[in-house]
Amino acid sequence: MSARASDGEVMGELFEHAPCGLLVTRTDGTITRINRTLCTWLGVAADELVLQRRLQDLLTMGCKIFHQTHWMPLLQLQGSVAEVQLELRHADGHIIAVLVNAVQHGEGEQLEHRLAIFIATDRRKYERELLLARKRAEELLASQQAAQEALAVAEARLRIALDSARLRVWSIETESREARYEPGVEELLGLPAGTPVSADDYRACMHPDDLEAEHAALLAALDPARHQSYASEHRLRGHDGVERVVSSSGRAFFDERGRLAGFSGVLQDVTGWRRAEALLREEEQAARQRAILAEQLVGIVSHDLRTPLNAVVLGANLLSSGEITPAQARTTGRILSAAHRANRLIADLLDFTQARLGGGLRASLREVDLHALIADCCEELRLAWPGRMLMHVSEGEGSGTADPDRLAQVVTNLVSNALTYGDPKHPITVRSTVAPSVLQLAVHNLGACIPADLLPHIFEPLRRGEQQVKLGSRSVGLGLYIVREIASAHGGTVTVTSTAEDGTTFTVTTPR
Repeated sequence: MSARASDGEVMGELFEHAPCGLLVTRTDGTITRINRTLCTWLGVAADELVLQRRLQDLLTMGCKIFHQTHWMPLLQLQGSVAEVQLELRHADGHIIAVLVNAVQHGEGEQLEHRLAIFIATDRRKYERELLLARKRAEELLASQQAAQEALAVAEARLRIALDSARLRVWSIETESREARYEPGVEELLGLPAGTPVSADDYRACMHPDDLEAEHAALLAALDPARHQSYASEHRLRGHDGVERVVSSSGRAFFDERGRLAGFSGVLQDVTGWRRAEALLREEEQAARQRAILAEQLVGIVSHDLRTPLNAVVLGANLLSSGEITPAQARTTGRILSAAHRANRLIADLLDFTQARLGGGLRASLREVDLHALIADCCEELRLAWPGRMLMHVSEGEGSGTADPDRLAQVVTNLVSNALTYGDPKHPITVRSTVAPSVLQLAVHNLGACIPADLLPHIFEPLRRGEQQVKLGSRSVGLGLYIVREIASAHGGTVTVTSTAEDGTTFTVTTPR
């Protein structure tokens, strides 16, 4: 075999198996030669294409139009085109993206188009990924810029807030662990504005008695095992001779290895607040002492008034026991009524003083018949209020442990309260209940309900209902307070319910 023939075989082999598709067409697009590589890509044998089909037949519809209107005129004008993106249709119908380089060769009837075709799928994928990466980078850049702007705004707002609250910022260097103080801290040390402040400068102004506690708090905050915030309040003796009380707080941040990554803190002059708190405590103490003195005085006066009142009652009883005229009888009756009313008021005042100063009322417990005790109290109250209806209902049998005098006082106070506020057209109902474990006393009346804003405070001393105030009652508002204290002395409670439909009910419950 000649060398020329051998070269021809090599060239033919290179043509058939080139790493790109090779195609030769006439000027009208008729395929005259095609290599095996391109046939494999298209899934069609060469003899089905050569002189059988045109290049346009292998293109998608959009590429056919592009070939006719742009690519072919440009090839004829320039004689060559490079890296034109086209789409070829595979035999099974799927699309193959390719890049095409083409040149015109020959003249006249020998004029032909020679094409080199490269698969562009990977390139398109790369270009798409490149575009997506570029878009993501642009979005990240925009996000970073927005975050930087938001950070700048937040820092400005923080600075305004710190300045408004007169908070001074300090931090700790991660390597040296030395405190660093920002401008403004020098004011706390009585130094001229703009004077740099070091850790030694700051600690030199700190009160000696506060140094150890402050240092211990800081060490605890810098311990990664504790995750503890730093808080200290200490005194500073400034260079201007002024002593200030400073509140210092902060927090340390650690990386995943437990190493200090940062520390931020603030300082605030709280001297004025502490002085105001001290004055307030002094005023509260003085007010408390004045209140105690006033309560003691009420107790003393109330106790001392009993002697002359007892003399008045004794004298009135002596006068009424003799032969007197009807006018004199009415006068002595009024004297006795007024004296008894004064005695009840004094008893309430003494109970109030004992409850406030003596830690609560005392009860002398003994076995009592609850129903009989309540029945006697109701009978006495009927005599005192002859024009009103008073009913007693008993439930259960047996006796319990209680202070009979104190229980009688409870009945008197609750019934008097019901008679004062209740509707005169409806009866007052007193219900005594002996249950297996409790004794219970309930007093019910119909009429205007207790205002909702008064209910939470109804058992506080010196509280009176609006109706009682309008009626000019002589009560000082201690009755319900004393009822609560008596219930407490028995280890029990007192509650109240009040609605316009069901009326008002006070219920005292004590252990049996």
